[in-house]
Parts: sequence; structure tokens; C-alpha cells
Amino acid sequence: MNIEVWNTWISKIEWILKIAKKRNWDYTELTIKKPVSEKAFEILEKELNIEYPSDFKEVLTKYSSAVLMDWQIEGEEPEGEFQEIFCGAGRGYLWDFDSLRDDYKNIQGWINECFSNPEDEYDKVWYNKIPFLDVPNGDVIAFGEKTDKGNQVVYLSHEGDDFHGQILGESFIDFIDKWTRLGCVGTEDWQFEPFYNYETKTLLSDKSILDKWVKWLEK
Repeated sequence: MNIEVWNTWISKIEWILKIAKKRNWDYTELTIKKPVSEKAFEILEKELNIEYPSDFKEVLTKYSSAVLMDWQIEGEEPEGEFQEIFCGAGRGYLWDFDSLRDDYKNIQGWINECFSNPEDEYDKVWYNKIPFLDVPNGDVIAFGEKTDKGNQVVYLSHEGDDFHGQILGESFIDFIDKWTRLGCVGTEDWQFEPFYNYETKTLLSDKSILDKWVKWLEK
């Protein structure tokens, strides 16, 4: 992570908010909270008995503990494959250190109450995940398996959807790179799906889809 990447993220967020303002959508201005201390992160990890990915901790301790904003389309509807997109940033933030404790309790609740069989093909996807985004419809976005690129960002569906277990990024930084290029579309699976390739399990593998979306946003 470096300052150039950070500045690109902020630039993309400001870009989508300018579009929201120009098109008279509902939106909340960008708020960038100060970084959280490494000590606070250590306390949280010890309490929950987990370890967050290093790139995630770096961003929250060196750049910002929370990035808050949102937007909602008003008075019009996206065209074609984008018809299901109606808002941005889910619950009003891209990440928020203050939500992490509740996010973890939430995923443990899902596992204990609904997905308690680690041998079941669907249930087992919920295991060994560290959540960082609570989706408004009850789904979860979490860190999963660690690869040579980092901890993958995984979508967890509680309703049996095809998007369950799909990979949104090879790491936190990769996910935020892609998400901000999309204008931080809402976090429900159906808002990500137009940009997702099920065969390669990648978000934004087809640049033409992104170009088409940006063209509609900037029209």
C-alpha cells in the first residue's frame, strides 16, 4: 500500500459523489476518519482470537480507520444489465474499525444458528472467515483463504444464492481498487453480479462492462 493507491481510491469516491450531486441523487458526503492505533487493533484481535490481514490493518492504522459515504439513485433507473443497481456503499461505509466487533459477532451468529455443519458444502464456506462488511440484506463480505497475493475477499450469502463463496478480490487492496472503480456500488450480490465473471471467479475481468457502466454514470 502506498499514498498513490490511497489517493486513487479517494479520487474515485469523489468522482461518484460528484455524479450523485450532479444527477440530484441522495448521497452522504465523504468522511475520512483518523487512523486507529496498532494497539487498539491488537486488543480487538486478542479479544476475538483472530488475526486480520496485514494489508487491511495497514490501511486502517496508517490511512483511515473508517471511510464513510453513500449514494442512492433517485428519479431514474440504470439501463440493461445494470437495472438492479440502486445505491452505493452498502451501510454507508467502505470499512469501519468500529463495526468489526459486531461484524464478527454477526457471522458467528449465522454459523451457530443456520450454518452449523462444517461438513455441508454450503455451510462450510462460512467457516474460517473474518468479516469486515455487513451487507444490508443480511449477507456478509469477509476475508477468506490466504494466497500469495493476500487474503481473498469472499461473499457469503445466507439465502442459497449462486454468489455464495464468490471471490470479490485477491486481497483487501485489490477489492477496494475494483470497488472504487465501480463507484462503490451497493454490497448486495445482485449489484456486483453485472461485473462478475463466474467462470474465472473474478470481479471486473471484462473492462468493456466497466466502460459501459461508467458511460451511463457520466452521461
